[in-house]
Amino acid sequence: MPGCLFDEDIIFGEEDKEKVRKPLGKLFEGKPPETTERLVEHIKEKGPAMLIVVGDFSAMELSRMGIRADVYVIDGKVERKVSERFVRDNVLQINTENPAGTISKKAVNALKGAISSGKGAVVYVDGEEDLLTLPAVLLAPLGSTVVYGQPSVGAVSVDVTEEKKQEVCAILRSIKAKSKR
Repeated sequence: MPGCLFDEDIIFGEEDKEKVRKPLGKLFEGKPPETTERLVEHIKEKGPAMLIVVGDFSAMELSRMGIRADVYVIDGKVERKVSERFVRDNVLQINTENPAGTISKKAVNALKGAISSGKGAVVYVDGEEDLLTLPAVLLAPLGSTVVYGQPSVGAVSVDVTEEKKQEVCAILRSIKAKSKR
């Protein structure tokens, strides 16, 4: 996607973070387990080409409900507090770094490797994983679903379409352009 190359780190200011606080997809409001049950139904109905889960709480909740994602992106924290380590056996395990408020080139490359591996993968992020939802949408095959938590609100399911990729690309382009000034 032109203009959406991750050839350098993208650093988000407070104003930029505000742009991405709005859910990128379908919001499932409420608290688990009810929210998780509705999300699981949605995932099963969609039958996505690939399922990518960003966030420790979402990973643990969906796993508890029997949903196995193709790729997990986690940082060992739930709402900035250390959580129990999410472990998935017999999958590719990739460690990377991604500072808070950033989409690092290194983390994007780790995510690319996980998605293109063709096998299950867990990307362990030293730093913060939240913003990696954006490159996950851009890198996922069309027809995929990216799930992430919306703190204190619920969970979000993003259907990966060409239009959604363009929307995410536009957000990233505007942030990159602003940082060049």
